[in-house]
Amino acid sequence: MNKINLKDSQNFITSKKHINDILSQTNIGKNDTVIEIGSGKGHFTRELVKICHFLTAVEIDTKLVSMMQRSIKRSENIQVVHADILKYRFSKGNQPYKIFGNIPYNISTKIIKKIVFESAAAYCFLIVEAGFAKRLTDYRRTLGLFLFPEVDIKVLRRIPRDYFHPKPKVDSVLIRLRRKESGIHSSDRDLYQYFVYKLVNKEYDKLFTKNQFKKTLKHTGVTNINCLTGEQALSMFHSYKLFLN
Repeated sequence: MNKINLKDSQNFITSKKHINDILSQTNIGKNDTVIEIGSGKGHFTRELVKICHFLTAVEIDTKLVSMMQRSIKRSENIQVVHADILKYRFSKGNQPYKIFGNIPYNISTKIIKKIVFESAAAYCFLIVEAGFAKRLTDYRRTLGLFLFPEVDIKVLRRIPRDYFHPKPKVDSVLIRLRRKESGIHSSDRDLYQYFVYKLVNKEYDKLFTKNQFKKTLKHTGVTNINCLTGEQALSMFHSYKLFLN
């Protein structure tokens, strides 16, 4: 756990003004329990504890954890957890919570999947690379289709690269993931993933007969198979399930 991959190192936002401007775009409030992904040097952490009820700051770097623990000795509404977020066990109990994080670009996909499929957070607010945010709602890609039945994704604001230290080569955005009632039963998740892979790879013959495919497109209102909405793809999956029975 003590070894940090340099590729996973973060770009920090240090300006208190910029941090508060970003946090003002979230709905985190005084009654909320929050999990922060990657507390780093504590720039967001110190502001989050002021606006939420209780904060759990998860950090993988041993030195940064020690630094944070020393700096928050007098704070009663925070705990610092030394852990890899990809191995962290999110609570799935009745206590509601939200997630906030300025996450490393190169493991963003893994973190998003971890949050969506292993946490029970109603809202997640993440700072991600701008191009990555676009891919999250691109339904020509597997990731966009995997996420669509579980969360609504919205870009809340652009974050210029000049806000960060060190300065990255690309701009970032703050996104909101809002959990919704899942369009996929938990027992169908593996089947849905299989369906998505075949759909994205245009292996329609592995999913439908020619007649079934024609009926499915008509039923779901698809006029261009190369330009599906999330709703259409999900409806196609439910048709696929019916044909299996």
